[in-house]
Amino acid sequence: MIKKLIVNADDFGLSKGCTLGIILGHKEGIITSTTIMMNMPDAKWSCRFLMPELGVGIHLNITAGFPLTNGQSFCNSQGEFKKRSDYHGRIIVDKEELYREWKAQIELYIKTTGRMPDHLDSHHHIHLMDEYQDIIFRLSDEYNLPFRQEKCLNDKVYAKFIASFNGDHADMKTFKEICEQNDETIELMTHSALIDQRLLTISSYNLPRAKELDFLMSKKVKNYLKKNHITLTNYSYLYTPE
Repeated sequence: MIKKLIVNADDFGLSKGCTLGIILGHKEGIITSTTIMMNMPDAKWSCRFLMPELGVGIHLNITAGFPLTNGQSFCNSQGEFKKRSDYHGRIIVDKEELYREWKAQIELYIKTTGRMPDHLDSHHHIHLMDEYQDIIFRLSDEYNLPFRQEKCLNDKVYAKFIASFNGDHADMKTFKEICEQNDETIELMTHSALIDQRLLTISSYNLPRAKELDFLMSKKVKNYLKKNHITLTNYSYLYTPE
């Protein structure tokens, strides 16, 4: 059985519904952490809803929306980021352009909120691809931040990343299987949201987000965590000495 659980809701700022759903899941449920997409039109609006106890990381992005920099190697002819399928051996991304883009997303968050993020991850897990890991290591070292990992890759704070809680598997059976692992701390990735028209338009994974949100606010999941003495946490608390 795990001892600590980070419940991270990805895609903060993707749409107003995403943002408000995550805040609701934090206030009334077990969401402890989120990662924000700073290149999205609703990102700055979303920052006004951040709360002190909600951990916030950067959802580094080169697969949805428009860039913050003038990088060309990850954009199509309309200036938008290419699709995630393009990154699996189909395009070559300029590493310095990628570094500058992701750094710009981090810096915009710091400028907008006046606070540091507590970790890094990426939309569609681009940072976990072998060819781009040197960039996430570089940014992790530069900002002294941990990042989402499936296994421990460096000397930063580590929480084993689990992505199986989604769609038809956003249920108690999957949740228990995750919590019954032997790891000290797990980061559970979720995509909770209140559904709005923008989300329906831009994301193929839309309606199941409401199911995830309902589950994470349910009494049964809160009772399960209490019964099994599992502490809810986020990255900022994880690397703060007790």
